[in-house]
Amino acid sequence: MCLDVLELNIKILDSRIGTIFFFPEYLSDGLLGFYLRACIKKKIYISPEQTTLISTGILINIFDKNLDFLIKPLYKVKKKYKIIIGNPFILKNFFYNNELKISIWNCSKKIFCVYPGERIAKLIILTKKKIKFLYI
Repeated sequence: MCLDVLELNIKILDSRIGTIFFFPEYLSDGLLGFYLRACIKKKIYISPEQTTLISTGILINIFDKNLDFLIKPLYKVKKKYKIIIGNPFILKNFFYNNELKISIWNCSKKIFCVYPGERIAKLIILTKKKIKFLYI
């Protein structure tokens, strides 16, 4: 069975990606996509009921208008720590001129800590095509 190829233009903005932080780390649950990691210099503490914008260290350009993308929280983090991703919606014609950042909202009563390189979300591509990264 031969799948079509989806080409993703991706720009690495943080030199730790692909060296210290493993990338791309494809999703293991049968979904097409990859994990997004926190590209921060030091750990960040998010107080209860606070929201923080976390860098992913990448810029992505996709020009296929027929594709949908979804940014989702990691289930274990969401359930255990009551962390909500502020942008878990379907994106169409996904084109970023700036770094992709993830909004994290701490809905718990405890301080939540994000460490450099930690998985913070997953980007799911709603397609049956094989993903090919074109580094720009």
